[in-house]
Amino acid sequence: MKKAMLLHELHPALVHMPLALLPTAAMADLISVTTGDASWARVARRIWVAGSVSGLFAGVTGLAASQEVRLETPRSQDMTFLHGVGNAAVLAGALGVTAWRLRREPTAATVALGLGACGLALYTATLGGKLVYELGVGQRDTVRKDAPMLLTRDAPLLLVRDALRGAQWLVTRARELLAGGRPLAKGATGTEPSGESLTLPAPVVVFHGRGRPMPQA
Repeated sequence: MKKAMLLHELHPALVHMPLALLPTAAMADLISVTTGDASWARVARRIWVAGSVSGLFAGVTGLAASQEVRLETPRSQDMTFLHGVGNAAVLAGALGVTAWRLRREPTAATVALGLGACGLALYTATLGGKLVYELGVGQRDTVRKDAPMLLTRDAPLLLVRDALRGAQWLVTRARELLAGGRPLAKGATGTEPSGESLTLPAPVVVFHGRGRPMPQA
């Protein structure tokens, strides 16, 4: 039984911050542009900064996590690839809007870019959910045996090392696709069924005397 938090588990613990902050910032800018209320723009500026910083941390931990779990099928590999590349695009858009908003007021163009990035984030978040809940990535049986622990002295260095490896893996796979190599696996986009899913064992029913039988996982 696992007794300590693993390093790859830091990613799902952090992703909720940018997923909440970035859409909030985009909506605050939208309200500011449509109503002319400058107070919404001031609030949005601060939220853009917080959302972008948290997005950077979530991105780094996600790259590292891709190297600390076993991606045993082409679908899980390519879905992870799309999840990572999509999130890189989301972060690039968020950083671009944030850089603009640090010195300038929101415009219709920055609002459109922010909302577009948030729409893409919704899709990539869906892929992340499918990786965990449909394919079981990151769950106990798919974690590498040498997966590092979070609360250790070496964890920061291992995080950076695995994040760099994850970035290299994304670039390598992108080059392969652009060169006409192995195409995306069926079902990797999350928009069509592939017939591949996580199969959990049926619960064993144990009778404890009086009352109703209680299922045991």
